[in-house]
Amino acid sequence: MVSTVQLITFLAIPLVVLGCEGECIVGITKEYISLYSSVYLGVFQGMANQIDAQIIPPDNRRQDAISYFTPIIAAYNKASYDGLEHAIFPSYFHGKCLWPNGTVPNGCPNPDCPVVCGTPGSMVHFFPKLTQIAFDQVSGKLTNLTSPKSKAYQQLKKMVLSDAQKMEPRSTSRSATLKARRTATTEKKLRAIMKTFPTMMMSACGGSNLAQCCWEEYMKKFILQYP
Repeated sequence: MVSTVQLITFLAIPLVVLGCEGECIVGITKEYISLYSSVYLGVFQGMANQIDAQIIPPDNRRQDAISYFTPIIAAYNKASYDGLEHAIFPSYFHGKCLWPNGTVPNGCPNPDCPVVCGTPGSMVHFFPKLTQIAFDQVSGKLTNLTSPKSKAYQQLKKMVLSDAQKMEPRSTSRSATLKARRTATTEKKLRAIMKTFPTMMMSACGGSNLAQCCWEEYMKKFILQYP
């Protein structure tokens, strides 16, 4: 029979977490979202500058051209967490860290676990894969939002066309035709600019090795703060 003292002692012992759960999942996901924000905002600023230079007449330019991207940023912020969390957990990192014979590998659950599983040590061991997952998810989602098929893109286009066409003379049959041609040209230029997002995002991250978007030393330390 278990005594009251033994029961209290048992309950007082902290449970060993053998996987990244709860606070660990939320913390790591949010940290990547935070780190990437300055990267894609820098890319958007560069694209906004191109919109100003190539499309908007000088007298119609906004004080802050990146405001064109407000709909895209808002749409991304709304969906970014769920998408990134699922891409990392459980799509890749999940389950217990065990060899096929059922034994626990050295270094599991941390600091360096050589088995793909749902622990901080596994994420540290397979850090290049974690880096690639985070980039692919962030860049992929934003690429979709910067494509003409997205609602956010259409909202951005409406703002750009409005600024591009301010102070134009009232339409006549001839001017209406010219306006339609100018609109078509503007839309073509805008599509060309927006299409550069994936390339610019990759460049901002230092190329295919993602040297500027791995934050290796910082993120490994951040990940290993969780048991």
